[in-house]
Amino acid sequence: MRHRGYLPREEREVRSKLTKIVHQEPFIHGSIIKMNRNCGKPNCWCAKEGKGHVSYYLGVRLGSKSKMIYIPKKHEKRVREWVAVYKQIHKGIDKITRSCIKRVMQED
Repeated sequence: MRHRGYLPREEREVRSKLTKIVHQEPFIHGSIIKMNRNCGKPNCWCAKEGKGHVSYYLGVRLGSKSKMIYIPKKHEKRVREWVAVYKQIHKGIDKITRSCIKRVMQED
């Protein structure tokens, strides 16, 4: 591969930012899913009102399987941050892809 200097300035900046994020920040490729669940206790308010308790799950694909992983309340903020970091990475990859497509289309 050639030196990065031949790349457009915008693409170099995105690649640099991505490198820092990937090497320094934890990330999760997944989605946070809000679910309302009934606890099963006959005297609980959720049994009477039917709304259920709010709980959050992390939806991820591990290999060919989709998994729903319960997120305890104390870890919810951290998991949200890690999912947000992955979204930043994904946006950066999309920008690089568009830049590479432009370069390919310009070559003859």
